[in-house]
Amino acid sequence: MTVGIFEDCTFCLKVKHLPRQQKRKLQTDIKENGGNFSFLLNAQCTHVILDNADVLSQYQLNSLQKHHIHITNPEFIWESIKEGKLVDVRNYDPLKSVSIAPPPCQKASSSEVKTDDPSLDSPPEKDDVALTEFSTENAEIPHFPQDFEVAKYNTLEKVGPQGGSETAVVELWCTGPPGGRIFLTSARFLLADGTETKRPFSVQKSSEDASQRYERYVEELQEQGFLLREHFTPEATQLASEKLQALLLEEAVPSSALSQEVSGLVEMIWAEALGRLEHTLLKPVNRMSLNDVSKAEGVLLLVKMAVKKGETAGHLHKMMSEFYRLIPHRGVPAEPVTLRLVAQKEDLCQLIRDMVSVCETNLSKPNPPSLAKYRALRCKVELVEPNTEEFSRVKEEVLWNDHSKSPVNILQIFRVGRASEAAEFLSQLGTVRRLLHGSPAQSFVGILSRGLLLPKVVEDRGVKRTDAGNLGSGIYFSDSLSTSIKYSSPGATDGTRLLVVCDVALGKCVDLHEKDLSLTEAPPGYDSVHGVRGTASVTSDFEDDEFVVYKTNQVKMKYVIKFCIPGDEIKDFHPGDNMELEEHTPEISHFSKVEDLQLPDTDPLGHVKAGLQDPSGNSVPLEDVHIKGKIIDFVAQVIVFQTYTNQSPVPIEAKYVFPLDDKAAVCGFEAFINGKHIVGEVKEKEAAHREYGAAVSQGHGAYLMDQDAPDIFTVSVGNLPPKAKVLIKITYITELSLQGACAAFFLPATVAPWQQDRAVNENTQDTVKKICIKEIGTQQSFSLTLSIEMPHLIEFISSDTHQLRQKRTDCKAVISTVEGSSLDSSGFSLRIGLLDACLSRMWVEKHPEKESEACMLVFQPDLGSIPPEQAERSEVVICLDCSNSMEGETFLEAQQVALHALSLVGEPWKVNIVRFGTGYKELFSYPKCVTSSSTASECIRTAAPTMGNTELWKVLWHLSLLPPAHGLRNILLISDGHLQHESLTLQLVKRNAQHTRLFSCGVGAAPAAHGGVLHQSHSNAGSEPHLQPTPQLMAMLDPQPTERGQGSNPRPHDASRVH
Repeated sequence: MTVGIFEDCTFCLKVKHLPRQQKRKLQTDIKENGGNFSFLLNAQCTHVILDNADVLSQYQLNSLQKHHIHITNPEFIWESIKEGKLVDVRNYDPLKSVSIAPPPCQKASSSEVKTDDPSLDSPPEKDDVALTEFSTENAEIPHFPQDFEVAKYNTLEKVGPQGGSETAVVELWCTGPPGGRIFLTSARFLLADGTETKRPFSVQKSSEDASQRYERYVEELQEQGFLLREHFTPEATQLASEKLQALLLEEAVPSSALSQEVSGLVEMIWAEALGRLEHTLLKPVNRMSLNDVSKAEGVLLLVKMAVKKGETAGHLHKMMSEFYRLIPHRGVPAEPVTLRLVAQKEDLCQLIRDMVSVCETNLSKPNPPSLAKYRALRCKVELVEPNTEEFSRVKEEVLWNDHSKSPVNILQIFRVGRASEAAEFLSQLGTVRRLLHGSPAQSFVGILSRGLLLPKVVEDRGVKRTDAGNLGSGIYFSDSLSTSIKYSSPGATDGTRLLVVCDVALGKCVDLHEKDLSLTEAPPGYDSVHGVRGTASVTSDFEDDEFVVYKTNQVKMKYVIKFCIPGDEIKDFHPGDNMELEEHTPEISHFSKVEDLQLPDTDPLGHVKAGLQDPSGNSVPLEDVHIKGKIIDFVAQVIVFQTYTNQSPVPIEAKYVFPLDDKAAVCGFEAFINGKHIVGEVKEKEAAHREYGAAVSQGHGAYLMDQDAPDIFTVSVGNLPPKAKVLIKITYITELSLQGACAAFFLPATVAPWQQDRAVNENTQDTVKKICIKEIGTQQSFSLTLSIEMPHLIEFISSDTHQLRQKRTDCKAVISTVEGSSLDSSGFSLRIGLLDACLSRMWVEKHPEKESEACMLVFQPDLGSIPPEQAERSEVVICLDCSNSMEGETFLEAQQVALHALSLVGEPWKVNIVRFGTGYKELFSYPKCVTSSSTASECIRTAAPTMGNTELWKVLWHLSLLPPAHGLRNILLISDGHLQHESLTLQLVKRNAQHTRLFSCGVGAAPAAHGGVLHQSHSNAGSEPHLQPTPQLMAMLDPQPTERGQGSNPRPHDASRVH
């Protein structure tokens, strides 16, 4: 038997007409003679074996020509074995000649199904896909555009009778614009003997048909004995498409729990890069403001530009002093201001940002340090267990080409992956080799978080290059461990070394024997460069083999190796006793299970702690709040009076964070103190902060009103003298919302904790003690007086939060709160019942002194029940926030709201339930008509707030890939509003406004429904009540309670606008 004839060959078999016995013999002959198989036609193939040339599509023929893949028939295999060498492939053409030149008109494949769509009967363009059902094993995937997205995926596993297991990965791909999407269901299998197969591929035009086909196929696999698995194994990951591999990496980083070994590596590389944070920063990370972090990043950007311009050292130090004011350090470093220092501080800012904001698992205590540092890397890291086949294989690959005489001790191997590398890797170039890259330990935060960078980018970050640059400005690799060791160095923390193992797409590689420092790209016609190692028989300038690529997307990191060599001094490294190894999961033993859909009707004042206190228990200086205003139709002018008194013997700064309606526009800011009246001026934020800080430092009184977000404001009263009193007056204009037949006015009182911290922790001055006011307590004085004027009959005026005194006529009224009122976390709400609220009208006012007039037009659309035929084509998706910040009574309220909303949905509507946090879980693969709500109700009742962060954008992204086939999609979001990536969420809402409406229900004592959630709803004609009082909740969810089937349409009450 000839051995190794096909050692360097990879065959793709497409022999559909060959008898089964001959096909099996062909596979055996190739395997016994060293050949490899590929069940997919890709760039790794060297030969494709055909028994009929007609099985290839024109796209495949073009690919064969592009990648120089030989086309031959089975006789080539058997003749090569007979001759004991590879025979000339040109003598073994397939049975029918193949023309590589594209024909003038592409004929439809015999497997295509005729449709009534004339566009599908016409000759397809490059990216056209036939609507086809494929059921043959190893059927070829039809040409599908490579810019697809993965809409759904699952992994399944089946254990065979002999103990071997089969793994399956099923994906639903989609591509094209929202109005013309095409969907493909793909399945790949790893059999027990290690071979890979693919089975049926199904293409549909509608999201509903595609989802149904996907669900059916998964059910068929389950009937065959496959079981769904929640997590992807390394074997399953290899079966996934490159797009899915990238998606899995993106999802793995925020949801991963850390092993002790991974946590140790993360702590070690961060300590190498930045030192110990507790030794660097003056105050704990969790007491820093994200606003200050953003400002500090802006300062660093200016410093970097100044360094490149060559500014003087004195000017650079002055600029950096502002950074150290925003991010206080334990002693300002005396080192010169360089690009490397700027890069280090940029990494520090990123780490602080992640430690402050990224972890929502337990808002009552600081974030787990290791977990936050891990997430800041944006890179998946997993330990490869020492006693596994993978560990032995990788260790052997690393050690096999070691030219050094001293032994190398492999301590740990970590599997790594970056989502961007998985998505952009140019594997189609071919010649993908596993190569090594050594680097000092202090570089690995940058390597894992940003990837291996080209030298120009490395130098811009002030990092000293460790490679000599013998082949120009590229990324250097070696196939020898001894070479990579030269570029590594022992770490200062534990004395170990690190190197990274990468898949490198060399493509067409040119061998060079002389140095060329001028290269910035591979020579024409080549993708990479190989500096050939000099030997006794080979003359070369290179001491070692060097492989260089000039594009970052030719590199994909696979492993990080932790090792040491003789002479390295290994030290014990203890990151700290407070290091948490796993993400904290809140205890929910006290959590009450929802048994019915009765809406919450608890006393909102029952859990409010009386009095105002700072974090240390000291009394704070806000004495009272008084509100005066007038409402004309749907416009309100509101004046807020805040009285501050300093009871302490020293000057202080008082900070009070308060929310306003997101439609509010502040038009006045005044202060009254010691008989003086000071009127505020609008200034650019940075200049205003600078003037305020200077005034306080000079001992003057200063008053600053800062807009932290569209609906979050901070009042800072600086240098308030002992026993002094100051009155702050704020004037703003806002718009009322329409809820049913009522005009609704709401005055929020408190801000969500994460928004408070962002504002009150901001560093505006360092001269006097700062006292932060979190909320108004029940012992403080509160009063409110409003005059109301409406164009039509006022049917009633009521408040769900306060007792009112009122005087009114048919169209006018004056209301005020009773004596002894207070303003707690429920805020103040007012409902004004109107007759003919949707009738358009015009208000005209004359100037009291001039002969001029102004008019205001009010339009309120009458959005009644939709026709039954449209209801049958629409769908409702209830999105229940199950993140950790929803823990406690908040989640109980959310469940009750969800159950009540479900009960209002009429039979024609299609429904789905989505529970989300860091990830998401759907009740159905696609919205379905629910004849019995027991399944959906059970899904809501069994939910628990343990799903991590509030990543709503992932749900919206998933839904956008599968737009409704007919009608509208109505999303009911029930959340406390602690959203991650608000800007991305808003973009997704706006992008899908043509077919999707978002309705937001804010729950909890201080929901951020007065922030991010609110904006999402306004972006696409939805609405956003803060659902706390029962009557308000009932009015929103059941606008027409007498007609349940029709009243289930969630009407966009807040679609009105005043002009």
